[in-house]
Amino acid sequence: MDTKKLNLYMSILKVTLVAIGVIASLFLFGGADMNSTIEEQEAFREGTSLSFSIGFTGFLIMSSLGLILIFFFVQLISNPKKTIMSIIGIVISLVLYLVFLMVGTTDTNESLKLLEDVQVEQSTIDSTTAGLYLVLTLIVVALLAAIFAPFMGRFRK
Repeated sequence: MDTKKLNLYMSILKVTLVAIGVIASLFLFGGADMNSTIEEQEAFREGTSLSFSIGFTGFLIMSSLGLILIFFFVQLISNPKKTIMSIIGIVISLVLYLVFLMVGTTDTNESLKLLEDVQVEQSTIDSTTAGLYLVLTLIVVALLAAIFAPFMGRFRK
């Protein structure tokens, strides 16, 4: 297939998906809100505009997951060493997250000074803290790798 035609088709697909997403968002913005009556809220909840928006979002998520899996399989076939290293990195990140999650946190709704109407479950606080610790750990590792990478090349020689 010609690359110019492929770029044209991909541009048309992008514009179409964005247009549908904007229309779905307008359906949501124009729908019932918390100031509406209960009947209006229930009618909106069971109506076609919310169903369309949820269906389109589900379509985008499933399409994205499918494309990610196809990408991984194509990369695994064409460049297995780098792909396996990427998968190992994802698995290490998952293991680190689970370790941070099991360690837990001493934070509570009271120590975080959350308002009475904004109380959350302890599991939410634990998983959020584990995610923050993971991100901070990976940022430190990336910074250390960026700093020491030039020196590692000299040591290998």
